[in-house]
Amino acid sequence: MKITYDLQADAMYIYLNKHSVAGTVPVSTDLIVDYDKNNLPVGIEMLSVSKIMPKKSLSSIKIKLLSNPKALHK
Repeated sequence: MKITYDLQADAMYIYLNKHSVAGTVPVSTDLIVDYDKNNLPVGIEMLSVSKIMPKKSLSSIKIKLLSNPKALHK
C-alpha cells in the first residue's frame, strides 16, 4: 500500500494495489473510489484533506497493523 498527498491540490490518494483503473465512483464530493476491471477497489482519493486533517499531521502519517484485521469486519 502506498499513500501520497499533493499539498497544492490538497488531495490524498491511497493505492490499494497496482491494478489498472477501469472505473471511478464518487462516494461523496470529497471521496472517490477507483475500481479495476473485476470491480475490486484499486485506490481511494480524498479531496480537501486539510479540512479534516491538519496539514502538519499529513507529513507524519503512521499505519498500525492490527494483530487480527478480521476483527474489524465483525
